[in-house]
Amino acid sequence: MKRTIVSLLLIGSLAGPALAHDEGHGPKLTDQGQQGGVVSPVIDKKELSKGAKAAVVYKAELVRSEDDQVSVYLYDQQMNPLDTAKLGKSAKGVVETHTKGKATTVPFTLNLAEGAFTGKSPKPARKPFNIDVTFTEGTRALLAAFDNLD
Repeated sequence: MKRTIVSLLLIGSLAGPALAHDEGHGPKLTDQGQQGGVVSPVIDKKELSKGAKAAVVYKAELVRSEDDQVSVYLYDQQMNPLDTAKLGKSAKGVVETHTKGKATTVPFTLNLAEGAFTGKSPKPARKPFNIDVTFTEGTRALLAAFDNLD
């Protein structure tokens, strides 16, 4: 009897991680950042509802400093720096936190300078938090979502 209970507990503890999945705004990436930051896919905002099945348009790297300054670097599929000339000169950022199932968002602006979008992000209300950045490329809106930051 004890052996059966222990076996069931062991199977139950292993089932959780096996059934877990990533619920991000795009496919999970394994690329390493070139500036020491976090890398995330950039997707067409029209494909937001596809989640992990959204097509990766570009890749973005978020670098944060102690004084809440953020820089977002953009790369092509092979992690080569992207020519930012075809992008808008500013981007819209949002810091998002969740408390008791309710999302709170605080917007901020990032400006393009020296190959990166930079700006000062508001302090998150709690941790973990998300930073979503929306860029424009012509008439197309692109989204880079950096989730579960602390």
